[in-house]
Amino acid sequence: MTRLRIGSRGSPLALWQSRWTAAQIARITGEEPEIVVVRTSGDRFQAQALASFGGAGAFTMEIDAEQRAGRFEISVHSLKDLPTKGREGLLLAAIPPRAPVEDCLVSQHGEKLDELPRGAAVASSSARRTAQLLRLRPDLTLTGLRGNVDTRIRKVREGEAAATFLARAGLTRLGLMHECAEILEVTRMIPAAGQGALALVASESSPAAIEALRTLDDAATRAEVEAEREVLAALGGGCHLPLGVLGRVAGARISLVARVVSADGRRMIEDRDEGDAAEAAAVGRRLGARLVAAGARELIPGM
Repeated sequence: MTRLRIGSRGSPLALWQSRWTAAQIARITGEEPEIVVVRTSGDRFQAQALASFGGAGAFTMEIDAEQRAGRFEISVHSLKDLPTKGREGLLLAAIPPRAPVEDCLVSQHGEKLDELPRGAAVASSSARRTAQLLRLRPDLTLTGLRGNVDTRIRKVREGEAAATFLARAGLTRLGLMHECAEILEVTRMIPAAGQGALALVASESSPAAIEALRTLDDAATRAEVEAEREVLAALGGGCHLPLGVLGRVAGARISLVARVVSADGRRMIEDRDEGDAAEAAAVGRRLGARLVAAGARELIPGM
């Protein structure tokens, strides 16, 4: 059998995720895939806001193109970066068990959110995080900040901002949870659709890749993120949306909560639903439709 290949961004977190996947495949097949590094637009233009050149697509479209061209058979993404619309020739073959979903506050001197001084600069390029932050602390000043996890931590340590937010999953995977000053409870800051989950994507033309990955799929995690992504799709489907949404499977049931907050943090629409986990996508579509009917799109810039 031809050795499988995994396409990956070159960031430490992306490489960790790809190496983890390679190790799981080696455990299953007896042979570890080769990792092929792809440099994306999101990596090349870190001084620009993601929305200015494609949002989450900046992290996926070049990798998708290289995968379709046959450079590799598997790609690994943070699921929250994966577009909700179909991607021809590619199959979301596995979603492994989810890591912790919360956001973490990383601050210059270890302050928690409520301890930051009035007017302190908090850096984030996420519309979801900044909108929910202003709902909690409208006195804070917002500034943009992009870069890999280690770069953003370094910029805070050097005083470019008093604090920033990073996903707990990424800090955990990189062994950097000691940098977290506070884990934000999901009742305070609802995470992004798919946060904490990995998307293992196979080329539809590679039965070997599909077979290797499908054994890594976790049914509960897939149900949670399918419901979350249906809510995201109902509101426009982009990672730039000020939407927090979280599904939780317990036994045969799934519960789902979603929150849309205006950019200034002043207006909020929140709703929840539940149902059979086997019908997770339908639960997500139902909740998404209710949010739209309640005027959630009016809180989203450009909608």
